Amino acid sequence: MRKPVNALLATVLALGGGGMIMLGSATSAAAANPTCNWSASYYGAWVPNYGTTSVNVNCALSQGVTNNVAVGTLQETLNMCYGESLVVDQDFGPATEAALRRAQQKAGTTVDGDYGPLTRKAIKHKPVSGSTCVRVP
Repeated sequence: MRKPVNALLATVLALGGGGMIMLGSATSAAAANPTCNWSASYYGAWVPNYGTTSVNVNCALSQGVTNNVAVGTLQETLNMCYGESLVVDQDFGPATEAALRRAQQKAGTTVDGDYGPLTRKAIKHKPVSGSTCVRVP
């Protein structure tokens, strides 16, 4: 059964050794979900959303996303619900990632600094009205 390994090696060599081959399935939120680009009122909270015309909260954010309304919503949530002091600049930089990691730790979910459906369900979000942060499905 050396043929599959040889075929894999031939592919790597054909790519000049610089190509990337991924084995298995992608597990990151960013790989499985579109980038959040808006905000939606969802179960009484403001939540990062994908699209502007319908509710699709199965989206992802990670460091490097810039000029993005959904990042601003996440920053507001981290400030209000987790006592952070982020500048709400709509840029997901190192400070936002560090704040998200702290929120993930407090929420008891995977601490990876990426926002996706698992983090959405674990953390509390800025309420649409009132002052009590809301956990959403």
